[in-house]
Amino acid sequence: MRLTSLRVTIGTGAVLAQQLQYRRTCAAIFGLIHLPLMAAAACGDGSLIVLGEREPRTFRFDPPAVVAELSDPAKTDNPTLSADLLEIYFTSERSGIPADIWRARRADPSEPFAEPQLVDELNSTRTETSPIVSPDGLSFWLASDRAGGLGDLDVWVATRESRDAAWSTPSDAPELSSASKDLPRLPGQHERVMPLASDRDKRSYYQLYFASRSAPSEPFETPELVSELSDLEASLVDGFLTDDGLTLFYVRGPSFGPADLYVASRRALSEPFGFSTALSDLNTQSDERDPWLSADGRQLFFSSDRSGHYEIYVAGLR
Repeated sequence: MRLTSLRVTIGTGAVLAQQLQYRRTCAAIFGLIHLPLMAAAACGDGSLIVLGEREPRTFRFDPPAVVAELSDPAKTDNPTLSADLLEIYFTSERSGIPADIWRARRADPSEPFAEPQLVDELNSTRTETSPIVSPDGLSFWLASDRAGGLGDLDVWVATRESRDAAWSTPSDAPELSSASKDLPRLPGQHERVMPLASDRDKRSYYQLYFASRSAPSEPFETPELVSELSDLEASLVDGFLTDDGLTLFYVRGPSFGPADLYVASRRALSEPFGFSTALSDLNTQSDERDPWLSADGRQLFFSSDRSGHYEIYVAGLR
């Protein structure tokens, strides 16, 4: 089957574009062409397919399960994993308040994690939250109100030479921080865009920001508000941007109280996130937070207090 013509429809008018002589099936053309307009493609066999204006992907999940080996009566949340799923970091109050950063490892993704251990070199006597480990497990970001920052919760970064090495002492990342609360998240879009949450525009109401960089080895530029999702009457936090930059998982809720998991979509990096929906398979009347999607797109880790206290859950994508 060969695409022989392309008819682009704008309103009630139509323009017939020049014939496309690519020897690909119409299905392949449909998967490869992304048009900002409503379009129809006539194939050699007389069939007609519609290009552009695709419905965003609907995310459906299996029932979530507690990651039981990480559970504790004390608050446990903020999961972040290496891309190979062999190392998980999270925050927990099991050693006291404020929460500290913990780590658990396993030899294979199909196995349970070993007993969690404190990561002493990343912790302080102050607050640590929003821990983020890079896909290769060699860079680490966290939010902390320890001395040396710009004010409240600042973004701090640490590195290590290998997966078996200790982390360096965290250093402040002033390009990502402000005098308000700033929470880092995993860089997406091929590690070039970090989603952050900050209440720099309205105290106690977090909004989503993107901080970009030209390459993973370069510093981040000043964070910019994701204006199409902004709502100063709600709190938007915990953004997770996929590697292609087209899907953003995040959390929306009141300034204080239970929040829900959401996902927003766009068809191209040049477009705003134009479609957002709640993840109804995962949300409850309790608090759901901290979405983290595996590199293969098959598992979503998150936190919830649906059991009466905060635990880490994982759900498979259908």
